[in-house]
Amino acid sequence: MSLDEYQRKKLDEFFEATKLTLDCYKHTSFSYFAVKHGDGFRLCQGSLLLQWTPMASGPPHFRSSNVRAGIYRLDELNLTPRNFIETLLSGVLQTPQVELHFPPEKDRPYSIYFDPFYSNSNFYGVQPQGPRYMRLEIQGERHNHSIESRELDWELKAASPRFVGVRELCAEYGMGSINTSSIDVRIIATNVAAIAPDSFVSGPMARLKMVLADGLDREKASIGYRMMESGNKVVKRDEVLGKALSWTTAEGVQRGEVEIDVPVGSIFDCAANYAGEVQHLCEVKDPSTIQNPLRAIHEAFDNKAEVLVDFINKSSVTGKAQRGKGNRADDFEVAVAWLLGMLGFAVTHLGGTKRTSDAPDLVARTPQGHFAVVECTTGLLKEDRKLPHLCERRAKVKQSLAASGHAHLRVLAIIVTSKTREEVKAELEEAQKQNVFVVTRETIDGMLKRSLILPDADQLFMEAEESLRPQSLSLSDLIAAQNQRSATAWQ
Repeated sequence: MSLDEYQRKKLDEFFEATKLTLDCYKHTSFSYFAVKHGDGFRLCQGSLLLQWTPMASGPPHFRSSNVRAGIYRLDELNLTPRNFIETLLSGVLQTPQVELHFPPEKDRPYSIYFDPFYSNSNFYGVQPQGPRYMRLEIQGERHNHSIESRELDWELKAASPRFVGVRELCAEYGMGSINTSSIDVRIIATNVAAIAPDSFVSGPMARLKMVLADGLDREKASIGYRMMESGNKVVKRDEVLGKALSWTTAEGVQRGEVEIDVPVGSIFDCAANYAGEVQHLCEVKDPSTIQNPLRAIHEAFDNKAEVLVDFINKSSVTGKAQRGKGNRADDFEVAVAWLLGMLGFAVTHLGGTKRTSDAPDLVARTPQGHFAVVECTTGLLKEDRKLPHLCERRAKVKQSLAASGHAHLRVLAIIVTSKTREEVKAELEEAQKQNVFVVTRETIDGMLKRSLILPDADQLFMEAEESLRPQSLSLSDLIAAQNQRSATAWQ
């Protein structure tokens, strides 16, 4: 095992952080991408996902002349997570289909990075909602040639099944963006507890529920919360200990819940905790209560926002949307403009006429005066050169602001698609490179829920900016972190 003192310390930190939960990850899976090297195959990218809920069946093992890829349950390899890491650091990992070589850099140990708060960072270190993961990254030998070569991409185009190239193959097999500089394996420990999605507030009663991995100690679990009333004023901070929850177990999942008397219209900012560590953050509120006056006004003319939701739903229908009166693309632009308005942005719909066809679809302004340049699409991000056009229009807005003495105002480029994150996953890295915030169907659904409470457009603007902000990470780490943050920002 080629590790120096510092790398060993990082590995020990990971095992120490997961010592109470490591045994509960019964459904851990390993995905990999490897390229032929000499007489064998060299691991280029790998991901070990430690999870305690059953995994969906993955794609079959892939093979072409010079490429191998696959997903295995860890028990298929007869390894525990700890055994897997130790075997990986030995330099060779045996799988049922192929032996994978994972050498360190010549005359140097493996590089190990540990982030105990992966996907739980945002502006001021706070993420509005979502899970907290822990991430260990092990980097081996540097690539002596590009693994995104034209030869490999064309080989994959001719393969059966067919892939556009290396990036799409890695995305299909659950590895996300690839590290183009060195061999890279990421170990992600998922959250072991969460606020259940069926938690709710109804009138004067709140029912808070949490789920916990089977086999973990219920008394180490808890729900921490801030209770807020109208105006988002915090009126109570408290914690419900695991022993005070009513527990049941079914299908390998422990469920605990508690009822709390509350003022009507209360909102709960909740944390699912285990052993004193936050595992998941979630907001619980009464879906029948509208605290946002902007949405209340909208619903005075669009009952329960049914027209808005219909425009969004129809925009997701497969097929090319043509422009023209009443078409899906134009209706989608209108829906996005309405939604941004309910979230507190002042919105100008510039792209709605042929005479302003060179303008962005929308320009949205925050109360503090910062601007979002917004393009909307019912298709993929690359269609009709949406991304380069958006970047050009962002530059034009910046130039105009500078020329008028407002260079201090920030400008954010946003592309909104009715496609799901899964459908555009192969294009996310290019958007990241262009510093463009991507809003997918999942994010739109989260924005609809968020529009029920008092809006804070400047906070939303900062969350989007933070999801694009460079940090002291490797390129692959940065892109993976951006993908995760932008998937949860605005939701």
